[in-house]
Amino acid sequence: MPVFSDTNVDYGPSHNLRLFRARVPMRDGICLNVAVYLPRDAAGPIPAVMEITPYTIDHAHGDGQFFPKRGLAYVVADVRGRGDSEGDFTHMLINAFDGFDLAEWITQQRWNDGRVVLFGGSYTGMNQWSFLAQKHPAVVAASPAAAFALAIDIPRGGVPNIFEYKWAACVWGNAAYHQSGIDGGLWAQEIRQAIEQGRPVWTAGESFGVSQNEFLRKSAEEPGLENWSEYFASDEQLTDLDVPILTITGTHDDCMPGTIYHWQRFEQLASNSALAKSHLLIGPWDHAGTDSGENSVGELQFAEAAKLSMRALRADWFRHILFGEEKPKLLSDRFVYYVAGAEEWRANPSFQAATKDFMDLNLKSSPGKNDVFHSGWLTPDAVDSPEYLLTLDPKDARALDLELIPRPSANIDNQLFPPSYNSLLMTQGGNDPTNQIFTVTVDGNGLIYHSAPFEAPVTMAGKPKLSLEIIPDQPEADLSVLLHEIRPDGSSIFLSSELARLSRFNTTAQGSLLVEERNVIVLDDFRFCSRTIAQGSRLRLTIRSPWSAMIIPNGDGLLDHPEVNLRVLHSKDSPTKLTMPLGD
Repeated sequence: MPVFSDTNVDYGPSHNLRLFRARVPMRDGICLNVAVYLPRDAAGPIPAVMEITPYTIDHAHGDGQFFPKRGLAYVVADVRGRGDSEGDFTHMLINAFDGFDLAEWITQQRWNDGRVVLFGGSYTGMNQWSFLAQKHPAVVAASPAAAFALAIDIPRGGVPNIFEYKWAACVWGNAAYHQSGIDGGLWAQEIRQAIEQGRPVWTAGESFGVSQNEFLRKSAEEPGLENWSEYFASDEQLTDLDVPILTITGTHDDCMPGTIYHWQRFEQLASNSALAKSHLLIGPWDHAGTDSGENSVGELQFAEAAKLSMRALRADWFRHILFGEEKPKLLSDRFVYYVAGAEEWRANPSFQAATKDFMDLNLKSSPGKNDVFHSGWLTPDAVDSPEYLLTLDPKDARALDLELIPRPSANIDNQLFPPSYNSLLMTQGGNDPTNQIFTVTVDGNGLIYHSAPFEAPVTMAGKPKLSLEIIPDQPEADLSVLLHEIRPDGSSIFLSSELARLSRFNTTAQGSLLVEERNVIVLDDFRFCSRTIAQGSRLRLTIRSPWSAMIIPNGDGLLDHPEVNLRVLHSKDSPTKLTMPLGD
């Protein structure tokens, strides 16, 4: 251990900090467990940063050490039924009222100046939107990061998903099980055993103490957004909301679609005065990176420009709103985003304005069997070429087998989504951006297309779109779609993805697939991508079966489902094409 000659003393992050705990009653008499962090040298009442978490309040100690140094109190509570709070944990339904009541308690404390700002990410990003809908007059700003949205993030595209069972194992009882509860290796084995024994996939959760309940059942059996309206603030509640927002997500964040969904509702419904002070920030981050601001995701490294102190950025923005201090320079327009490859930040007056034009690439087949070494093509011109056959077989266990294999090189500082094993769900979310395993192993259960090498760098900014003309032999089918940049050295970088139950995207017959007839499928809600494709790189489009450990065709699982065969058509008159959004 080195000995430094400097005589200045570093008193550590808790210097000049005061912590006290309280039991705060809600309107129904249930008490929440609350920790309050204050600066010891505050000259008078100060604003408070508020968060209500399911991950226990000690998990937020770092935030409690930070905000008082910026002249802000920090108040964090265990959500009811979790940690040391009383009551029953009912996921999200009661959070809105508890948020209002905690804000009311804060304003009654002598150390508070009557103003509250909201803070947090993931679950505690999502519940801020519920708090905002209650319109407590003391709430003057909010900064939701990676704000989860049910049926937008998970389940996605109307495809059933059992990730909520895995998350329930993490927050089982009153403690937090960030290691054993979400161990991918344990879950993959339990799921595989359930399938082999003919049990519903969700029974894999029983060994973790997770029992079936209505919320979990619904997440697996009713994955469409139309079934989840009670978990979102209504349009009426958000209309004329007059609270400025700084919302944050990343191009590799599982919750990017949900964050954008919340933001677009806010843009549509909030007051003009709130919008004028609000920002959407998208960096090159994964879920954890929206909090840490680190400039790497798995094996993918970004430039130093991508590395931010997220706490400092949000604290500076809070102080801008609260005290009129200078706004962070990064927030130069309403929508700020990082262009990977170019490795620079750009800004536009709206999310839509980042897309300047579009590039159509038509899908063309090659004779013979399709795989990564004998792929189809993405071409500027539409031409006649043979159809492909894509088989979705619920008895095909190859994806499950791959998910039993460790992927330690992709480990990140993300307790909730650790890709320590191969995971098709995590690959869909961009968490493991250099992993090609779910493409290179395609053999009959997927289709792959490549573009020609780009002759010059091209910037993509926006949401891609894929149109397919198919003839199915079953009335329903699910697809996983992955988009990657393939570098000249053969390495792969994730760009975007989509997960889709095809009947929901059928423009030929709404709500169903026409069996043994032509159907035109339009997938137009891909994940936002922002990357400059290098000269000499190619685009790779992978269309494959999504069925795997977490992604299932129905609530019972993989076995109780017929095989599906899709004929994918290619012709000069066919709408089968990939549309890429072009940026500056």
